[in-house]
Amino acid sequence: MGILEERKLDISTKLLNVTNEFSEFVNIEFSNFSTYFGEQLQEGVYDLLNGDKPKVMVYGIYNSGKSTLINSLCKEEVAETADRPMTDQIAEYDKGDYYLVDSPGVDAPIQHEIVTEEHINKCHVILFVISSKGMFEDRTNYMKLVNLIKKDIPFVIVLNDRGCPISKDWTDEEKKKAKFEHDQELKIIQYKIIENLIRESNDKNIADKYEVIILNAKKAWMGVEKNKPQLYENSGVNFLEKRISQLLTSESAIGAMYKQPISNLKGCLNELEKMITQTLSGNSSEDFGLRLHTLEMKKDNILDDLRILIQQTVKNYLDELTNSYMNDDSDIFETIANSIYMDIDDKYSAKLNELLVFVDHNFKNLNLYMDGMSNLAYESTGKKGSVLTINTDEAKEYENMQLPEEKKRWFDHFKTRKKREKEKQERLEQEATIRNERAQYKLQENIRRKQEARQLASSDLDVLMREFNTVVGQGLSEKYDEIISQIQQIDCLNKQAREDGERQMERVREFRKEILVIENSIN
Repeated sequence: MGILEERKLDISTKLLNVTNEFSEFVNIEFSNFSTYFGEQLQEGVYDLLNGDKPKVMVYGIYNSGKSTLINSLCKEEVAETADRPMTDQIAEYDKGDYYLVDSPGVDAPIQHEIVTEEHINKCHVILFVISSKGMFEDRTNYMKLVNLIKKDIPFVIVLNDRGCPISKDWTDEEKKKAKFEHDQELKIIQYKIIENLIRESNDKNIADKYEVIILNAKKAWMGVEKNKPQLYENSGVNFLEKRISQLLTSESAIGAMYKQPISNLKGCLNELEKMITQTLSGNSSEDFGLRLHTLEMKKDNILDDLRILIQQTVKNYLDELTNSYMNDDSDIFETIANSIYMDIDDKYSAKLNELLVFVDHNFKNLNLYMDGMSNLAYESTGKKGSVLTINTDEAKEYENMQLPEEKKRWFDHFKTRKKREKEKQERLEQEATIRNERAQYKLQENIRRKQEARQLASSDLDVLMREFNTVVGQGLSEKYDEIISQIQQIDCLNKQAREDGERQMERVREFRKEILVIENSIN
């Protein structure tokens, strides 16, 4: 079993344990609602975790070659192809290691798009097919693309190359020119995609959140039909297959795989917390329940925002830490860790006040006490960074590389002038070669050291990011629990009800902490 497979098993086991404990807690403490929560957990958590295969959604623009691509990937004609939209519902095809999910296109009727949207959240990779002969300026298509990319599901834009018409009568030069112009056309299409996505998303780094694979679905299908493996290989679909497999076993895919069941489990916790709070506060009105639900969502959204801000803040220090490692200064890691913490603490304080303003606006009549001071605690003292390895033996070998000292021999004076000049020129050329090799080594070694330094810096910062996610998650949970505790105690006069409610809420908080640990391990 590979490392990623072991991680998936470990995360699934932990999440199942928390879900089982929560289910048992509901059955004991809230038996009247055990059926309701049981159904929610079964559909929203157990079914997703116990699914035997991941799903790859194939989505795209009308007449882009989506069905031909599906047939090529499945190596049999499973999806109907035509010059008009054929798919009006979701269809799944067993690919072996995963399911290919065929969906209505972008321009499908609204009722079909709703069905597609429901299935997207259950998929682990999205393929968005665009034809090289299609339209690339439709803003609606780019709005859809941006929304899909924002879902944090591994996203691949499949540029289906419809090919370049080449006549048999053309000369080799004409064929070469046509091929060059076609390649340039494909590059221009990619530039347009990047430009339009940046404009629509207002995110200059959006190109880092997706990838583009160019292939020829028709050529691949011809290879399948005519049993010509080389034709299939040259189509680019074979590379797409390999990339899908890689994405399904990548770190980001693991995160996407557990995002939905975790979200659904947190939704059940939110509902139960709302029930307990309404019981304790003595306020069971629909409006009060809605305000509590909105507060829960606000807290979750702020935590998501903070995770993004933490990631951005940590990444801002990548170049500085890389250069420090290049200069053999790993001691600066402690200073950088402290600087990152102070930046994050400022952002946390701003987001915390955003939450408190929301509470004050929605629960003004309760006169709650709200402390806007940051409660984060992080110790950066003693933090050590990685040390870059130096191959001193190899460096000395290149540094000491030189020609043997030239010795005068008794017969040298018998050599002709032309012979001596030739030998001198050869020695100068040999010395120049050695200098070039030494300079080349230094250049290559500097590049290698920078790559290694960047890898080490990225790895060390990733550890810091996870630590800060934990610290911030715990801090926000504490502040949120303080607010909820005050709301619960406002009108609760029944001592037994208060004790039961406080005990139940304490268990809910424990569930939240366990889920937070799992979330931080995959974010």
